[in-house]
Amino acid sequence: MRILTISFCCVICALLLASCDKATTPITNAQETPAQPTSQPALAAELDTSSAPLAWAPSDDPTIARFLNYVAPKSASWIEHPPSGMGRIANYTIPGRDGNEAAHIVAHYFGQGQGGTVEGNIARWQSQFQVDDDGSLPEPIVNRFEVNSLAVTMIELSGQWKERGTLTFKPDQIFLAAIIELPQGNLFIRLVGQSATVKANEEDYLAMIRGIHVADQD
Repeated sequence: MRILTISFCCVICALLLASCDKATTPITNAQETPAQPTSQPALAAELDTSSAPLAWAPSDDPTIARFLNYVAPKSASWIEHPPSGMGRIANYTIPGRDGNEAAHIVAHYFGQGQGGTVEGNIARWQSQFQVDDDGSLPEPIVNRFEVNSLAVTMIELSGQWKERGTLTFKPDQIFLAAIIELPQGNLFIRLVGQSATVKANEEDYLAMIRGIHVADQD
């Protein structure tokens, strides 16, 4: 009986000591714990709209093309589409005739000081072409002129064209591109497609480039 009493007392003492230790253990203040990085910066990056496509609305006149605060004449046969992709502000399909493939006109604007230099773009476009299967590059035809006090550089390339993001070259292609130096940054307007379709619409395309002007001048 004496042994049981002593054992019981030992158990009671052990429990009391454990309780005291737990009560005297300092509690960490949550405010003293260094704050962990939050996901806010990543969220801000995801919500950054500085490079989002600009607002677009179809033209109410099929003979007028609109680029930012500029307008230019266009063929009514060109089919307007909502632009998609980084920096695109205008997109037209030119139907092919007599069994020829359609061509496309695309306008890009990336912002002040963006989009690369004139020379850099010419070199990049040239690298997308080859004259023959041997991989030789075509020599670009470059013309420079002014339209309503705007400097314009026109580039023409022809041959086999491999569009960015594709794996094969398309034969018999013509690429026309105008780099128009606007006060708010360069505007890029290119026409590319099967040579027969491009040649049939080249004069209308050049009339559009040479006729570009600020919209409030109408």
